[in-house]
Amino acid sequence: MKNKSYMTLFVASSVILMGVVTLFLLNFGTIRDIMVGITYHPSAEMNEIRDSLGLTTKGARIFNAVLPELKEKDEFNQICRDEESENAILGCYRGDRVYVYDITADELIGVREATSAHELLHAVYHRMNIDEKRGIRDALLKVYEDNKESLGDEIEIYADDKKEEELYVRVGTEITDLPEELEKHYGEIFKDQDRIAGYYQRYIAIFREIEKKLSELLEKAQVLDANIASKTAEYEAEVAKLNSDIAEFNNCANTPNCFTSNWVFNNRRNGLIARSDALSSLYDEISKMTTEYNALASEYNENLLHGQALNMTINSSAKVTRPE
Repeated sequence: MKNKSYMTLFVASSVILMGVVTLFLLNFGTIRDIMVGITYHPSAEMNEIRDSLGLTTKGARIFNAVLPELKEKDEFNQICRDEESENAILGCYRGDRVYVYDITADELIGVREATSAHELLHAVYHRMNIDEKRGIRDALLKVYEDNKESLGDEIEIYADDKKEEELYVRVGTEITDLPEELEKHYGEIFKDQDRIAGYYQRYIAIFREIEKKLSELLEKAQVLDANIASKTAEYEAEVAKLNSDIAEFNNCANTPNCFTSNWVFNNRRNGLIARSDALSSLYDEISKMTTEYNALASEYNENLLHGQALNMTINSSAKVTRPE
């Protein structure tokens, strides 16, 4: 009996040990994240960003585990930028670490928050298993189809094996009013996913507004330019014709008996004066349109330079060059 009791105790202990080992293996990633996160001491700025994202317990755990850092231009480029890429890069996920380009422009409030959330979701995606990814795939594709205008170009530039991950990240940080299953999924990371998308939409709206303004100004300028060209051609043709008729009138005036009466003379003369006055009005109209065109061109250039300055602000590889 005694040996049997020892055997029962041994079996029970083995089962418990196996359960502990299995539990440890199943939660190894979570345990690792907790252990790494304990060592994380964010800067004051990154701490503010973390707080502003409204992370859940799980979201905060993963955020801390990837040790996010704000980096200035040179160090950021060294870590994140590929030699062949000329596009603006705001952040990167490298070696289970997150790096965010430290953009402090007052006009671009929210860009660091949006970028931090974006890179965090890359880390979340890499921690998901096959079943978790499969479970939200159809919903992601549905959102993609409904938002192709805003998501299409960005997603298509990625290699096929990277598209799903990028779609997952962009949907979670750029699109509001998601299907219930995606709201629930992203709700495991962010307490308010719409708030996260709001950061992106707020700063990207500045660029879109500039693009819209440039498009409107260009359209107006093109219409005005066509009108100026048409009116100028009309003016030049009428001036040439008037000059020819004036020369003919003067020649006739210097020729005895060319005009059969004073009435004919005065009638011809008054007609030429009226045409000259009409051409003066046409000239004034062209001058007014030219002034308006120049104002449009000046406004267009101001908006263009503003957009270029903002692009340089978010593009860590941008170089300032002096005009020749």
